Amino acid sequence: MNGHSSGIVILARQVVRCFGCALSIGLASWVDCTYADENDVTQHSDIEYHLDKVIVESSPLQDTLFNSTQSVSVLSGADLDEQARNSLGDTLAHQPGVTSSSFGPGAGRPIIRGVGGDRVRILENGVSTQDVSSVSPDHPTTIESSLVDKIEVVRGPAALLYGTSAIGGVVNTFDKRIAEKLPTKPVSGTMEMRADSVDQTRSGVFGLDAPAGPIVFHVDGFKRRSGDIGIPGFARTADLRDSEPLDYPEPKGRLPWSDTDNSNLTLGSSYVFSKGFVGAAVSEYDTRYGVPNGEPDVSIDATRRRVDVRAGVRDVGDVIESVIARAGLVSYDHTEYQRSDPGTRFNQDSFDSRLDITHKEIHSLRGTWGVQVQGATFEAIGEEAFQPPTDTGIYSAFGLEELLVRDDLTWQLGGRLDWNNTSTTGFEAGGTDNFNVDQTTLSQSTGVVWDVTPDYAAALSVAHTERAPTGQELFADGPHIATGAYEIGDQNLGIERSIGTDLTLRKKEGVVRGFIGGFFNRYWNYISLNPTGAEEDNLPVYTFQAVNADFIGFESQVALFVRDRAGEELSFDIQPDYVWARDRNNDEYLPRIPPFRLQIGSTYYNKDICRIRLEAQQVFSQRNTADYETSTDSYTMLNLYVTKELPSIMRNLEVFARGTNLLSEKARNHTSFIKDVAPLPGASAMVGLRIRF
Repeated sequence: MNGHSSGIVILARQVVRCFGCALSIGLASWVDCTYADENDVTQHSDIEYHLDKVIVESSPLQDTLFNSTQSVSVLSGADLDEQARNSLGDTLAHQPGVTSSSFGPGAGRPIIRGVGGDRVRILENGVSTQDVSSVSPDHPTTIESSLVDKIEVVRGPAALLYGTSAIGGVVNTFDKRIAEKLPTKPVSGTMEMRADSVDQTRSGVFGLDAPAGPIVFHVDGFKRRSGDIGIPGFARTADLRDSEPLDYPEPKGRLPWSDTDNSNLTLGSSYVFSKGFVGAAVSEYDTRYGVPNGEPDVSIDATRRRVDVRAGVRDVGDVIESVIARAGLVSYDHTEYQRSDPGTRFNQDSFDSRLDITHKEIHSLRGTWGVQVQGATFEAIGEEAFQPPTDTGIYSAFGLEELLVRDDLTWQLGGRLDWNNTSTTGFEAGGTDNFNVDQTTLSQSTGVVWDVTPDYAAALSVAHTERAPTGQELFADGPHIATGAYEIGDQNLGIERSIGTDLTLRKKEGVVRGFIGGFFNRYWNYISLNPTGAEEDNLPVYTFQAVNADFIGFESQVALFVRDRAGEELSFDIQPDYVWARDRNNDEYLPRIPPFRLQIGSTYYNKDICRIRLEAQQVFSQRNTADYETSTDSYTMLNLYVTKELPSIMRNLEVFARGTNLLSEKARNHTSFIKDVAPLPGASAMVGLRIRF
């Protein structure tokens, strides 16, 4: 047994007795189980099960999880602390219907219901991240999970409020960089340190907020370094080791070129007045990490510089409830290295701005209207630049109205119009190296929420959404080493259209709480990257093609609360999800679709003892594969989280530990392009210290 595996065993032995005591105390208390006051939701409670208490900030109408027409998950508090990983995709990989693209520790983008890339929009406080993570799965998502306060995942079509690239869903992160209200304390903040055995991670995070009269100052930052991750056995599959032997020793026990070095610094300030605020923040995110795609010594060095401006005013006259303006300006640079030699370089200068106007209730009708302007100039330079320089501009208008039909029935209707322009000066078509594509997209949605009983609600939504193809899908023509493919775009691609239907049943009170839901999404002109069987530059040729596709699936998150009162909780939960996706043209499966997953867990919290979370995630095998795609075997992940508050002169001093993959399972993520050469990490033990003041 290796060092980090033995550390996990010791950690597990130390907490088993505590967990067993907690279990017996909770079960003995079943008879006199009581419930907390409805306003008493501590940071240690499993927030996703308090459906009527959690406000969905991604909705300008301030719906709760219980009465939202869309399927939403919220990750915050202790749950976010437990799940925080190096990449945003890995942080959210245990949420219902969400997986990660998993391109090593340095890069992982969320995949929602089998859909990823440009179909999932990632936001920071309602404004796009504006990195190039949607261009390729080996590119980083420039969000540090340990610096955000809350993450909302809107599953299914969400294009009405956030744009055509939200046709598959939205991930919206929230932080304190621009304060909208005055803090209640003269100085508040957090500091955290972590160390992990599986990759020798050493990290530190800090954040500080300080008001000076009506002005609030904010600063935050982090630094993380890690080595190559530990893995059980060989990195490459047995089939690859037999068919494509290497001229150097087979990687075993460690995944080479999987180290990371990340840092971020943000300064923000805002002026807060009685009815609103205005503020700005500047940040710089730097990362250098290895790319474990099977090629020796490949790494990426990326920098993102960002300026955010946000202002809002509330209670504006007799009609307007609020007006909020947001804007983000980003300069992004990214260089790929082979050993120490620079290769392809990516540059992108972009902006995203929007104005949201929400009106007060008028005859049981409330709603929001807005406009959005986005622009980006993208350039890839080098011998392996698979996409020519591209300029993109999007101009949008949208509206969303909600009508209280009766006390137990709410109806929502919305629409969005986008004018999309994509042009290039390096794409040779029709004898010219200039090409311009103008497309207009129109999306609509409607939904109802019916309070069947005071404890149950049923939500049904139907959305017609349209997405214009990206510059990569239109103009790609070159080797893409990260995905191991020669990619070819099609300038004649039309608008991608879909009709999505969601049906969800929710329960907010009682011993059993949570939701169960199903969805059906039908696509026309679904733009898919498909193999042709040909080769170019010793790489298989993949072309972007429009196909007709269906996505069908379900997800659920249900908990049994044995004990739930102020200061103490014992619960058991179950979370299955599944998605099935096929090409209707030829009845073939689509590539990189996640298999059926089942997660079972239990949480015990006592404010005088500790918080313990034990969970097992069973990921089943995936045999429904596309042409030229390999299958993956099933695996079981056993994870353990322990948090203990310590007596201290400083408020909220916590020590915490996390054991991941305690069984040291060999696991390969089916949604990853590099699953055959890079398994998921083996057994790991992480410990840390957190101070909130």
